[in-house]
Amino acid sequence: MPIARRSLRCGAPAVALALLAAAGPMAGASRADTFSVTETSWGSATTAGTLAWAIDQANASSATGNLISIAPNLLIDVDGATAIDAALNLAQFNRSVTIQGNGATLVGNPTFVTSGGQTVTKYNPDAFVAGDTPVTPSFSFAKIGTFGLDNSAITVAIAGLNADGLDRFALVEAGARLDVTTAGIVNSVNFDFSGRNITPGFEALAGATLNLDRVVIDKAHGLASLPGGLVAGSDATINLSSSTIRDSNSGPALALAGGTANVVSSVLDGSGGVTVVGGDSVATGTVNFVNSVAYLAGPLSGGSNDSFDDNRFLAGAGGTINATASTIIADLVSLSGSNAAADGVPLDAAGGTIALRSAAVMVTTYDADGLSGQIGYQTSAGGALTADAYSWVRPTLAQTAILLPSLFSQPSLITGEPGLPVDTISVSPLIEETFPFPLASWPLANGVLIGVVPDADGANVLLNPIDGSVITLDVFGQARTTGGLRNVGAVESAVPEIDPTSLGGGLSLLFGAVACLENRRRLRR
Repeated sequence: MPIARRSLRCGAPAVALALLAAAGPMAGASRADTFSVTETSWGSATTAGTLAWAIDQANASSATGNLISIAPNLLIDVDGATAIDAALNLAQFNRSVTIQGNGATLVGNPTFVTSGGQTVTKYNPDAFVAGDTPVTPSFSFAKIGTFGLDNSAITVAIAGLNADGLDRFALVEAGARLDVTTAGIVNSVNFDFSGRNITPGFEALAGATLNLDRVVIDKAHGLASLPGGLVAGSDATINLSSSTIRDSNSGPALALAGGTANVVSSVLDGSGGVTVVGGDSVATGTVNFVNSVAYLAGPLSGGSNDSFDDNRFLAGAGGTINATASTIIADLVSLSGSNAAADGVPLDAAGGTIALRSAAVMVTTYDADGLSGQIGYQTSAGGALTADAYSWVRPTLAQTAILLPSLFSQPSLITGEPGLPVDTISVSPLIEETFPFPLASWPLANGVLIGVVPDADGANVLLNPIDGSVITLDVFGQARTTGGLRNVGAVESAVPEIDPTSLGGGLSLLFGAVACLENRRRLRR
């Protein structure tokens, strides 16, 4: 799958951010300036107390360790703001600064009216097309650094600042660094009315560093013709830890073209998968997906991205994906699009390498509408799939337990059942569906995923690729090992084996799907 390079931009290694919320001026600084934000409007450089003023003051200050402190839980209206450029960015940071958001939220209410008279907002998003009438655009928050300059001295650290109804949260220019922690970003849409194909989320350019810790991105919709990923970068490093991307649709959840991305103890829920290729200045791209869950599912199963193209782990030329102690689930019945595009969902080594290490991977069978021969685990253009002896890959009708060990170059590959919960909607044709998330990712008790990895507190200890620390909790916060053993996948607790008839198994496709949806709603309450 080709990648739009101009929409792929990236970031570098993560740091410990736990003390950011309490941090004041940086240690060792000769002096520091503090700028307080108390106004509910975005404001301007000349309106004291507004965020626009505080950022301008921080950029102009010659002090080091500067701090912008926002009043607790302040709602900052950006609808009447003036953008700094044609891309509708609200601000640019030219110097290092720490922002204490204290739970404040940047609030936008982007709107346009269609030629048919329908009002489109962030709550009922749709793409802006010719003939529509712009009302209020969606702004992007900030650029970190300046294009074409040396930004290596610029570090912006943001803690506790949320966004509702913006476009992109931040673009990290080449060489700069952005640390964001404890942030909630919701209802992102790109109503910029310009066709610039800016996608909601975060982007970083070559040599930049993007660290996201305890960040939740919820309901982000790209809507542009060239989706580039919710978190994207080129020739740089991204670190995503203890974070969640859910119910969003803007291409893959993570897209990387050159450099390194570490995804640790995080969840991709109904928002696409991971795409990685080599970059322009960095020949290789590497994604380490560790102690994390990817639930690749569309609206029928509670997600938003139903594209076969996006809902896969794709390693293109120069790209490597290392999935370690992680769970990757693809629910075909909830996805839609070209049948041919279904091959390679969830694993597509298209010129690159995907390596499984104590990972659990499952795709459900959708033996209808031309998908009976669907290849869930695909290699092409010299790509390779590999696995260790502690990894589990669920067979399908087209890729049986006899074929999979050879495909993954692992004679001891685990392929047995039961592994993860599956509901059978129809027996003939065979149509399966996953259970609701997060239940979909919990291994079944007494199944093949339980207690498989030996010496999990010793020789096979699970390490965080960001800082080398030992990972002691699974993706849902439970102890990562039990009695010195670790489960295959990202989840340590187990659920009892489930009777599929409790979720509509054996019914017609229509009534089975309705039963599944009702149970999903019940379990999400």
